[in-house]
Amino acid sequence: MITVQYRDPETEEILDRRYEEDVPNIGQRVRIGFEEHQVLFRWRTVPTCCIVYARRMMGEQRSSQQTAA
Repeated sequence: MITVQYRDPETEEILDRRYEEDVPNIGQRVRIGFEEHQVLFRWRTVPTCCIVYARRMMGEQRSSQQTAA
């Protein structure tokens, strides 16, 4: 298990902290609270911790990605 800290890329605000099996991939969608976010960048500070910058996906982005899949 690795500690993952999700942050807003513009404000550096911590959105969530939790333990994950693996570090999320860039471009991957993750659920933070009740909203979906897309991973933009990740930074592994030490082997047991990672900071992930994620942008909230707007409704149009979610529906266009679902129809493309």
